[in-house]
Amino acid sequence: MITGADARPVVNHEGYLPIEDHGLIGDGSTCALVGRDGAITWLCLPEFDSPPFLAGILDADSGGRFEIAPVHTLASSQRYTEDSCVLVTSLVSDRGVLQVTDGLTLRAGADLSEPVPAGRSELLRHARAVGGDVPLRISLVPKAGVTFDTLATGWRFDWRQDGVQEVYLWSSVELIPDGRGLSAELTLRAGETLTMVLHWSGRFRLRQHPESKKLIDQTVYAWRRWSSSLDCEGSQAELMKRSALTLKMLDHAETGAILAAATSSLPEWPGTSRNWDYRYTWVRDASFSNYVFRRIGDPSDADVFLAWVLTNVERDGVPHVMYALDGSQPPDEVQDPQLRGYRGSAPVRWGNGARHQLQHDVYGEIVDIAYQWSGSGKRVDERLWAALIPIVEMAIRSWRVPDSGPWEIRDKSRPFTYSAALCYVAIDRAIQIARRDGLPYPKRRWEATARRIRQAALTQSWDPRRRTFTENLGASGGLDASLLTLPAGVQPCGRACQRPATAESGAAGRERRLHRAGSALGARQPDACMVGPGTRPD
Repeated sequence: MITGADARPVVNHEGYLPIEDHGLIGDGSTCALVGRDGAITWLCLPEFDSPPFLAGILDADSGGRFEIAPVHTLASSQRYTEDSCVLVTSLVSDRGVLQVTDGLTLRAGADLSEPVPAGRSELLRHARAVGGDVPLRISLVPKAGVTFDTLATGWRFDWRQDGVQEVYLWSSVELIPDGRGLSAELTLRAGETLTMVLHWSGRFRLRQHPESKKLIDQTVYAWRRWSSSLDCEGSQAELMKRSALTLKMLDHAETGAILAAATSSLPEWPGTSRNWDYRYTWVRDASFSNYVFRRIGDPSDADVFLAWVLTNVERDGVPHVMYALDGSQPPDEVQDPQLRGYRGSAPVRWGNGARHQLQHDVYGEIVDIAYQWSGSGKRVDERLWAALIPIVEMAIRSWRVPDSGPWEIRDKSRPFTYSAALCYVAIDRAIQIARRDGLPYPKRRWEATARRIRQAALTQSWDPRRRTFTENLGASGGLDASLLTLPAGVQPCGRACQRPATAESGAAGRERRLHRAGSALGARQPDACMVGPGTRPD
């Protein structure tokens, strides 16, 4: 029996792989989940937030899957081609190993630092038998309701979604209609390969054997070209780069929107209904990604996102909690009556009801993004400043108003500590921008409000019995993991921060503990702390 050094048995639970047994591939327009069993069970077409063509991860029977695998798979492993988002799945059988290479292909010469689509609207699957003759099975079954017919050059699926009319399949091996989909069983002899290509641009049909190696090579090259420019150092440099590549796969190339996640309706744990559609841009989540891109040397993605979110704010007159990829509001939340959910974790949802919520942290996150941008050597001019001022004023009006908070609670609103803290961030960062670039602002009012918010956060959210900050102003409620973001900087401010932790009490002691951790409320850049509005380190 041939085994791979890192291969593990493939374990199925009620027809589903563990969620962690999937690899992500993407092209900046959409993405797919490839399981360790050789099946793709998630692919939305043509965009991340379009309806799913394959959704077997949400319903093993009617969701749809695209499988290339040995008839008897004993174990498997997955790895990415170095510094790229091309995935190789090695499936071990009793007869040999099948290596399946999957990629959402990119155009030749694609520059992923440019805010333009780089993908070819194409999924390529290339399989090769290694070390033996491998009996295998192939199956492409789309989501229930999708019809198909044959062409001289392959197969055509009727897919009338988001401007796409048809999806084409080209296969180097003969496929046979089998109920809802297509299938085949064959033996791939050692060294032999097969190729299957799914295409949805609508501009042409695949009429001849695609140059698989060329397409894979140019896709790998584009990813490596982008990742080679990143500043990832230290003992965990490779993990940092892999994380950056994953974030990049969630960056919508055409608009600069950054998705919160690639999927919808995967539960917090199997069998529960806490499952939501996360295929949209939360300003909060994207602000963290924005900061990461800047820290690792990719300011272009961060710059595009800032322009995108401010355009949306100016158009609508107010910032929203989340946005669809085109900058509009996501659709209203609906439940899918056909799909049963991952391991029965119903309901499956499309759209997100949190779009209607108040979440006041959004003000601080937008201004903080602008602050990071200006800190890279760019000047905030009068036009950009005019766009930021109303956001700061919204933070001033809203910081005491109960909201749904970062956890998007769906019952009674509360005065979340995190929300108030990020309102402080909006004012503080705006003051720093104004001072740095010589811009006018209502100095006394803004600074007085920032002091009030700071004092409220340091005193009203403190629970003396548990000696910790809590989720709500008023020291009510439970412990809140979002407050761990407050001291997220790495450089102390150099004032009272260096005093020992012992024998400190009251607001001053709590403030010093925050300082010593290294940053202000909400500061994700390392050079600000909550000493006072507009204060910079010495």
